[in-house]
Amino acid sequence: MATNTLSVDFSTYDASNSSVKKFLYDNQLNVATYTINKTADPYGRAFTLNNTDIQDGYLTMTVSGGTPPGGNVPSSGIRTAFNNILYGTFKTVAITSPVPGVCHGFFTYKNDSQETDIEILTAFYTTGNDHVRPGLQLTNQNTSNDHSRNTHLAVPYPADPTEAEHEYKIVWSQNETQQFFDGALIGTLETNVPSVPSYFVWNSWSSGNDKWSAGPPTEDAILRIKSIELEYETA
Repeated sequence: MATNTLSVDFSTYDASNSSVKKFLYDNQLNVATYTINKTADPYGRAFTLNNTDIQDGYLTMTVSGGTPPGGNVPSSGIRTAFNNILYGTFKTVAITSPVPGVCHGFFTYKNDSQETDIEILTAFYTTGNDHVRPGLQLTNQNTSNDHSRNTHLAVPYPADPTEAEHEYKIVWSQNETQQFFDGALIGTLETNVPSVPSYFVWNSWSSGNDKWSAGPPTEDAILRIKSIELEYETA
């Protein structure tokens, strides 16, 4: 296996030289443009280029406010242009939204049973409900697709993620995943460890389901990503 790197500082974007889509493409990142129908959720999710921008030195990933009941919530997502990542270290420096009702996610992904996540639920920073514990959500999805058996931790935020830039890091190895906040270890998950080549994904969305994202937001909720840094092996 070979070691590779991908590093993007979004403050280097120059709108006079490139569109956002082309800048991302040139940095091996593709914008999500698809819809997930609501099925069991109160709302669907419509990932669109219109909600993915670069402003004031940040990649902005917007979940639009004011979606009519039962509609598709305009959301944002990007992923690596390659899907052969097998283990590595994945850093994201970001400011999260204070607007409740969205999920920000940073994660490896092959399918719903091969995935390790750091997720920020903006409705549940410090308080939870009967279904969701407050805090930073760390998950290895169950490898048999039984999500009642996910490997999961909810960890109190060491600092307010909405007020300043913080670094979120996943270290994925053969036997475990580890999660870090500003360089400090906050979680180690040793079961349901993904084992197949994958993408890395960043997204922000809402389905209106009070068992996870809650919402949808009543006003625009914006995730601001300053930079990403990946060091990874390929299969």
